[in-house]
Amino acid sequence: MGRLLFCIWLVFASSLLGAEPFLRGVTVSCQTYGPEWATPEMATTLDTLAGLGANAFAIHPYAQVREDGEIRFPANFAPAEIIKPARWAREKNLRMMLAPHLAYWGTKFSWRGEIDFAEPEQWARFFSGYTEWITGLAATCEQEKIPVLCIGLEYHMAVRHEPAWRALIEKVRAVYHGKITYGANWDDFAEVPFWDALDYVGILAYFPLCTVQQPDPDEALLRAGWKKWLARLADFSRRTGKPVLFTELGYNESSEAAAHPWDYKTGGRNAEEIQARCLRVALEETARADFLRGVFLWKWFIDLPQGQPENFDLRKPGPRAVIGAAWGNPT
Repeated sequence: MGRLLFCIWLVFASSLLGAEPFLRGVTVSCQTYGPEWATPEMATTLDTLAGLGANAFAIHPYAQVREDGEIRFPANFAPAEIIKPARWAREKNLRMMLAPHLAYWGTKFSWRGEIDFAEPEQWARFFSGYTEWITGLAATCEQEKIPVLCIGLEYHMAVRHEPAWRALIEKVRAVYHGKITYGANWDDFAEVPFWDALDYVGILAYFPLCTVQQPDPDEALLRAGWKKWLARLADFSRRTGKPVLFTELGYNESSEAAAHPWDYKTGGRNAEEIQARCLRVALEETARADFLRGVFLWKWFIDLPQGQPENFDLRKPGPRAVIGAAWGNPT
């Protein structure tokens, strides 16, 4: 009865906030570079997520960055792996976020936050290619009525080039009328200088909730950690005048998941229980945050014959049960 009343309250609260529902999203990832999103198994995956209570999902098409600033991207901005999920989303009454990712593999960069160039012409080459890619995808989002576009993520060094980002956002606005965000890392969202030009403050919500010296953290410790971060985010939302969207939120199956949510490390004592506990508390605490427009959980993989176990894999029984219980459709 208590969960039923809470779900009714959520619906009522959403109506007071306007037409935008709270996005209960999951990022559907791929084992290769994206053709999986056009397969029948993707449509089945979306049914599975809706059955757990999700009302949104994200996919992340790739381009590649080179060390000289060149951006290599497909000539076709509207491939089947974007068009088919967008149309399935409308058929299944799901909201879709397109979150393009830059692949940095094979370069000196160990993550997107390290993408940096020594020469002005390299930065000019980077933003020229990146703007062409993102605006091309934005036009596809407009064509296919994709409601949310995330124009980038984790660019710790690149966000310092504010004029280039503002020019990119202006070009995106010229071809796309949906909601636009950017995904800042959990520890540097306050450093992004162009939130005023976007619709949401997007954050990769890998907030540390305790330290590694606090093994097997209990629920009270996890809740205290979330309350601290949510209070800071509520203040930031007020100051920017923008609602917050967690463009990623997830935990690996690791005994250190609460201390280092971003880490690919797995295993350790009580790893499964800690992952499930972290996810459950996160979904419960974020559902109460009135400044938050939604969360996109990281991540779900399409069930394909060649598929392998993956990090942050929400298909496992523990995370699935937590998601279903939190979002109203327990498995």
